[in-house]
This record gives sequence, structure tokens and C-alpha cells, in this order.
Amino acid sequence: MFNTQALQVAREIDRLLCEVILLQRDYVARICPACEEPCCKRVQYLYDEKDIIFAKVLRGNSVPRRKHRGKGCQFLSPTGCLLTPQARPFICHRYLCSKLQDKMDRQDPNLLPMMNKKIRTLEDLRVQLWREYLI
Repeated sequence: MFNTQALQVAREIDRLLCEVILLQRDYVARICPACEEPCCKRVQYLYDEKDIIFAKVLRGNSVPRRKHRGKGCQFLSPTGCLLTPQARPFICHRYLCSKLQDKMDRQDPNLLPMMNKKIRTLEDLRVQLWREYLI
């Protein structure tokens, strides 16, 4: 259904995304649950066309949907995000609030530059996947 190049790019996105998730995981687990006004409460539906293409190419399905009314992410529950990290929109991995950035920078000054480089690579790969998908 999809060309071989699109599948290879999607696999590389998945591999690199897993690296980013692992780098963020401990910080997110410590900072986000204690936050009085988490970012997730201020946003709406966050999946973009590149998230949708990634899900279709790599997993053969669409992005998750859930009925939701009101402010905040439809997947935010009282206990946190209902989605696995790999199923979350890319913005959830790319955006780091100042509290997360400060904590990461204090613990490991090399972490943010390394993560930013990986995020930029992911953004380039997402554009490449989008182009391959359109072929």
C-alpha cells in the first residue's frame, strides 16, 4: 500500500521517537503530575496531518479519537495521559514547558541540546514521510 521508502522513514521516526521518549520519561514523570496547570489542560486536538500519515504508514491505523467537550486534551484523565507515549501527537514530545526544561538543564546540561537535535531530525523525517506518502 505504501512505498518502501515511506515505510523506512516511518520506522526511523519510530526509532528516534522512542529515544526522545526515553530521554524525557523520568522528567515528565516527576514534573507533570505535580504541575498545577499542566499544558494538557490548555490545548485541544493536537494531531496534525504528519501524525496521521505516520500512524497509517507504520501501524496501518488512524490516530486515536475520543469524544470530548471542554477545554484541554481529550486524552487527559485525572491520572494523566490515556495514550501510550508512542501514540501521542508529536507536539507532546516536541514542546517542553519551562519547568521541564529547567529541570533537565540542571540535571544534565547536555540533555536539551541533544534532545533538540533529535527533535529537529524528527521534524525533517516527518516532512520526508509526508512527501513520500504523497507520491
